[in-house]
Amino acid sequence: MKVKNQVIKFEQNLCNAKLDDNEILFVRVSDVVSSVDARFEVPFTHNAIVIKGGGDVRYYKSGNYDVFDDKKEAKQWKKGMSVEVIYIPKDTQVLIRWGTPNRLRYRDDASNRVITVGARGEFDVSVGNPEQFFRKVVGAKKEFNLMEFRKRFSETVATEFADIFLKIIAERKLTYDQFTANKKEIGNAMGEILCPMFEREWGLLVHNFKIADFDLLDEDMNAIEEFAAEKTKQERMKEYLAELERLADKQWEREKYLRQLELQDKAAYYEVLKVIGNNPTAPRPEEKLLCPNCGCEYKATDKFCPKCGKRVSKDPIICPDCGKANDSTSVFCANCGKKLVG
Repeated sequence: MKVKNQVIKFEQNLCNAKLDDNEILFVRVSDVVSSVDARFEVPFTHNAIVIKGGGDVRYYKSGNYDVFDDKKEAKQWKKGMSVEVIYIPKDTQVLIRWGTPNRLRYRDDASNRVITVGARGEFDVSVGNPEQFFRKVVGAKKEFNLMEFRKRFSETVATEFADIFLKIIAERKLTYDQFTANKKEIGNAMGEILCPMFEREWGLLVHNFKIADFDLLDEDMNAIEEFAAEKTKQERMKEYLAELERLADKQWEREKYLRQLELQDKAAYYEVLKVIGNNPTAPRPEEKLLCPNCGCEYKATDKFCPKCGKRVSKDPIICPDCGKANDSTSVFCANCGKKLVG
């Protein structure tokens, strides 16, 4: 007896999947055509790949369709012909967590140090191209295996991470100590690169690619911080020495500059002394001692200029009233206000 109105439906799947399951990216339904007017349904939530007779593969959007598209197909139909419908959801997104099993080694440009870094995060995938997804992911699989799927694409990201990550940090000129602060920017950039690759290779779309954290070694971070501190120290030393060189013919200004440096940064002061010698205030042999007021030459033992009477000694000025030792350039006593001899 001829069976009429045979309808192949999503609900016939053997894995008991529901239409609103949000972690299943395909459901396979197999049936044997029992009538020439057999039909199949594709719910509005899904697209479908239909395989007729084991060889004819076609793509269908949501709707109701005849198994046989025309009379010619119907005439060629033979009892026992199988039909497979692979239902693929339109909007379902599967969360995938990823991590780098092996640490990436690279040379940090700022410190020129070979360091290692790992990372972990997550992203969502959905089906963007059902036909490509069917060819590259579904194939002959009878059921969707969530654990296997997550493992496959988590490992894919871990494999691609090194090349993509190095490209991004090179383009943005990011140093090792800037990774964590820029993890959102780096994650977005990685997602933009991975999305077209996933769609091209597997028909999948990548959404919300995130880097949760970087795995950074304390010894690397400490080494870079020490390098940065040493670099800053060296740059400051260059500035100090350059200023002393500029003041080479102004002995009293050199002395004043060194006194200020000693008050502001004793460590730097002693480093400067190591470079210029233990007695930096002593005049150079070839230097003449000239009065800053009139320019007259004077001797190192002179306290006052022999021409204009301006005080040239760098010794402290002792206040005759209160006894306070004042700076050699002082005009008034810093303690009692008495005018000093100048």
